[in-house]
Amino acid sequence: MGLIRAVLFDLDDTLYDRFPAIRTYAGSYFIRDFGNRMEPLDAETLAEMVVGADGGPQRSGKEAMRELQRLLPWNPGQVPSWRQLLEHWLEFFPYCSQWTQEMEDVLSSMKHHGLKLAVVTNGPSLGQNRKIDALGIRPYLDAVVISGSFGVRKPEPAIFLEALAQLEVAAPDAWFVGDNPVADIAGAMAVGLGTVWLRRYGRPWRGSSPGPGHTVTDIREVVPLVLSGLNP
Repeated sequence: MGLIRAVLFDLDDTLYDRFPAIRTYAGSYFIRDFGNRMEPLDAETLAEMVVGADGGPQRSGKEAMRELQRLLPWNPGQVPSWRQLLEHWLEFFPYCSQWTQEMEDVLSSMKHHGLKLAVVTNGPSLGQNRKIDALGIRPYLDAVVISGSFGVRKPEPAIFLEALAQLEVAAPDAWFVGDNPVADIAGAMAVGLGTVWLRRYGRPWRGSSPGPGHTVTDIREVVPLVLSGLNP
């Protein structure tokens, strides 16, 4: 492992926490467009039910929408199709991504120390770009690679290699930070990147062995790890 020159980040549930964004989405766009098709629910109950349906990084979009169909108290004959729900999610959820001081501090500190930064994320190009802009982080980024526009999804090696090529940095000189054991950590390890697993909400490791080079529970913990020059 060489001198660290770059840090690559996953976007969803890594640079920002999706649960507050999901609650915002439930209490705004979702209730606006689907509220009249359900029995009355208070805002907090609805938000928690949508969070529960989301299921975290291991659940696909289709699976999450089917959970919404199952969990919510829809009126008879008023249940939207999972495709309708997914299209709505993809259209409006990106606007609910929320800036945090922690995220800003991490990115600004790394840029201050001369590190190149990138986002490597799965998802539709339009939606993921909307999230990046809603978060206000684009000025910090030297590269953005989105599966929807690149045509390859994590954990495939090509998407990580594309980001490294844009940064002009070799894999041994870069780290990847992500929350998904398979898409993020296993994928990054396969191309020789150092790895940091962000373990949100005490989620269990559901990846293969060996595990990540480092594990943190707060995005801010990444900064001293990187700046110390510790090798994973």
